[in-house]
Amino acid sequence: MKLVDKIVFILLFGLLLFVSLNRHSRHPRFDYHSQIYADKAGYQVYLPATFYYDWDASQMPAGIDSLVGSGFSIIDNKVHTKYPVGVAVMQLPFFALAAAIDNMHGEQGYLGYTENQHLALNWSTTVYGTLALLLIFLTTVQQWKLARGQAYLLVLLLLGCSNLLYYLTRDAGMAHAYLLFCYALVIYLYYRFLATRSWMVLAGVVAISLLALSMRHINGLFFAIAGVYFLLTYRTQLNKVARSTWATGGGVGVILGCVPFVLQLLYNQYAYGSFGATGYANESFSNWDNIQFLELWFAPNNGVLLYAPILLIALYGSVKYRKENCHLLWFSGLFLLISLVYGAWWSPTLGCGFGHRGFTEFFAFFALPMALVMKHWTKKTEQIVWIIGFLVTAVLFSAQWSFDGCWYGDGPWDWAELAGWIIR
Repeated sequence: MKLVDKIVFILLFGLLLFVSLNRHSRHPRFDYHSQIYADKAGYQVYLPATFYYDWDASQMPAGIDSLVGSGFSIIDNKVHTKYPVGVAVMQLPFFALAAAIDNMHGEQGYLGYTENQHLALNWSTTVYGTLALLLIFLTTVQQWKLARGQAYLLVLLLLGCSNLLYYLTRDAGMAHAYLLFCYALVIYLYYRFLATRSWMVLAGVVAISLLALSMRHINGLFFAIAGVYFLLTYRTQLNKVARSTWATGGGVGVILGCVPFVLQLLYNQYAYGSFGATGYANESFSNWDNIQFLELWFAPNNGVLLYAPILLIALYGSVKYRKENCHLLWFSGLFLLISLVYGAWWSPTLGCGFGHRGFTEFFAFFALPMALVMKHWTKKTEQIVWIIGFLVTAVLFSAQWSFDGCWYGDGPWDWAELAGWIIR
């Protein structure tokens, strides 16, 4: 990294943290806009339940499940959450720091849900989100051969011309920033492995991949599709790796990566009396015979291409340059598979959100066909895209700043509701 790169990403971190803290400073704890609320509380509850309350719900603050928007529930004096444990693993260092500060200040009430613990989600999301963008930047420069100016433009498009900024600031604590970091790190380490053939780097690739899987199990299907591109494109280099490297690196990586799965099994036994139980037992892919692709892609209610138009560039690149590398079509397959799976889910929009969030963490992969498109742009085209990029960022930022958190429009195609966020 050059000095200017370090300065840029430090400033970017500061900007994201400022926006996140400023947005949440407007709302108190235990408000539906607060950091530890609804889904976010369901991810985070593993930490206070483990380190403060010994998984005894009777010791937790009275009515805490209701105060945090029922992100988890208390049944028969046990904490029940449907959300996987992996996100809590990622949040642990920040939770520990907030706990240490609370201890120094003599905090006694609502331990695990103090003001500092709420702020910990702002910090953790911003740190992982910034590191993810940095890793993508480094990969585009070092491996995908973009000029630095083009790589910065790619970062702007990923962050501002999508719903990523929303999930790094407004919805801090959701799984997407942590998953984006893991996928960006896996890609970065994968190229390091191709260059070094080190078993330790391979162990890192495997362990981080499994950590990502522990955060959202269904993503394992999508990750496998994305991974096919890298396996097929670089199969010649992979064939040169010694068997001992595969065995050692893969073995160590699996051992490390299985830790969160062991924790998940222990939790399942505690909460449901069975290692194989799941909190998603009552949710299903019941919409498989009524998938509304146009609504999923373009509707004002979370339509992915409306809130993340950068994916159009990625899809264009995966088709346009397929003659240079036929495996690029796997990225189109990834987009279609995500659409198909979530379209079949009982709640295709995944509930409240600013744009469909099922695609957000996969921007790390979609950045590759985007980079291929950008390599063919002229200087004039780049200048035009810079201008368009800032304009789209401004529009989406204005919309998300006014967005209350859920869709209240008259049906999924209420364009007036969306326009109201932008001009409000």
